[in-house]
Amino acid sequence: MSEKIEWSIIELGDDYKWWVKKISNDVSIDADYAGMIDPRQFEHIMELSASLLGYGLRNEIIESAFLKFRIASELQNRQARVEFTPMKALSSEEPLFLLPNVIADNEGPYAEFIDHIIRLRVKLLNELIDFKVPVDAEEIEESMREKYQEKYVEGNNIHIFDEIVDILEFTPAGYDAIKRGEFDEEEEDNEESYAIEDEAFEVEEENWDNEELQKLEIVEQ
Repeated sequence: MSEKIEWSIIELGDDYKWWVKKISNDVSIDADYAGMIDPRQFEHIMELSASLLGYGLRNEIIESAFLKFRIASELQNRQARVEFTPMKALSSEEPLFLLPNVIADNEGPYAEFIDHIIRLRVKLLNELIDFKVPVDAEEIEESMREKYQEKYVEGNNIHIFDEIVDILEFTPAGYDAIKRGEFDEEEEDNEESYAIEDEAFEVEEENWDNEELQKLEIVEQ
């Protein structure tokens, strides 16, 4: 798919996440994979992924899971034009946007990446926590399906950033992986979610001069 996509128009939604609005060469993208990860979100994902390094996290799977884009120019109405680049996300000094690399039938490198981090999260949890019944991949997948069901019913798509973070932070209710399996009733549903503060990511319709967005070093065409 990377050979077909040259550029994309992305828009900052009311949820302060970037969504693909238009893509080059009439490439078709499933609505479930139309979310684009911004540089700060990718940094947060990598911070969470650090806990999996000792369990076999593979950089090549991370790299192949995403198509990389650099900002080419800003547009009005909370939009930006991004262009495909062969640069590597893990080593690039330039902030990049990432789109899931999905082939037909929702398969491909991105699906492999999701399976990879689920398996590693299962290994981590079962080593840190003394469960009566070990956690398995199906439990994580079922938890995510239940969590997203309401959004799907309402016709809302799940951003891939939320999907990835939910996997990397998954812990069965009633347990705390950091405390090595201690049961904590007060923190039974303690799944911290990464949320971009509205004030820190505010975009003007005419002038895109927010301090955080300036850090993306927009390159005019």
